[in-house]
Amino acid sequence: MNNELENILSNIQQKEASVLCQEVTSIGDTMDVLRAKWNVEILTAILCGQTRFKDMLTSVKNISEKVLADRLKQLADDKLIEKQECYGYPPRVEYRLTEHGKRLYGIVYQMTEWGMEHRRLMLG
Repeated sequence: MNNELENILSNIQQKEASVLCQEVTSIGDTMDVLRAKWNVEILTAILCGQTRFKDMLTSVKNISEKVLADRLKQLADDKLIEKQECYGYPPRVEYRLTEHGKRLYGIVYQMTEWGMEHRRLMLG
């Protein structure tokens, strides 16, 4: 067993059970956000510059207008994105990742890297 893994296991063993349970709950909270249908695709679309509703509707394949509107509202309620009204003619609405949302995207990026490494390892 390598030293890093031994250190991680040692740290886990030293923590109080209540703290560990709280951390496991936090992991579940993160996974709930990532597991919700369309969330990762919508966040990716926004990150890639698809900030307007119609652009996201085109970018996120097979999503309906109602579902996109519902998911955007939920993501805003979860403080992962923010809705910005841009005044002018015609007026428009754009969506941006909040700082909190940007932090989640860093986690998604790390998961992507790990997944690619894992796939390479499994496929030889």
